[in-house]
Amino acid sequence: MSIFAIVFIALSVSTIVLGGPAPIVLPAVPVVQQVPQPYEFGFNFGDGLGMAQHRTEVADSTGVVRGRYGFMDPQGLFRNVEYIADRNGYRAVIRSNEPGTASQAVGDAVYEVRPPPPAVIAQGLRPPAAFIAI
Repeated sequence: MSIFAIVFIALSVSTIVLGGPAPIVLPAVPVVQQVPQPYEFGFNFGDGLGMAQHRTEVADSTGVVRGRYGFMDPQGLFRNVEYIADRNGYRAVIRSNEPGTASQAVGDAVYEVRPPPPAVIAQGLRPPAAFIAI
C-alpha cells in the first residue's frame, strides 16, 4: 500500500469521526408588529325564492372585531350569529330555530333557540347519514 493511500484513508477516517454533522444556522427573522387597521364590509343576498344570507363585520384601530352573519331559508328556518373578538377572546350569540338545537351556554357561545317552523316540523327529521369507519 502506498503512503498516499495510507494518508488518504487516515484523513478520511479522521474527518468522518471528528467532523460530525455541520451545525444548522437559522437566519434571524425580524418580528414585525403590525398595527390593527380599521375596516368594514358586508353583504345581503337573496335568491328571490326565499333564501336570504347576510354578513357585516367592523374592526377598529385597537383590534376589536364585531360582526354578524346569518341566513333564512324559504321555510323560515334561520340562524343569526353576533360575535365579538377582542383581547378577551371570541364570543358569540347564536339565535336559531334549527331542529336539534337547544338553548344553552357552551364555552364562549350562547345559543338562543326557538321552535322550528311548522313546515320544517311537518317534513320530519332526515335519518342520520351512514358513516363508514375506515
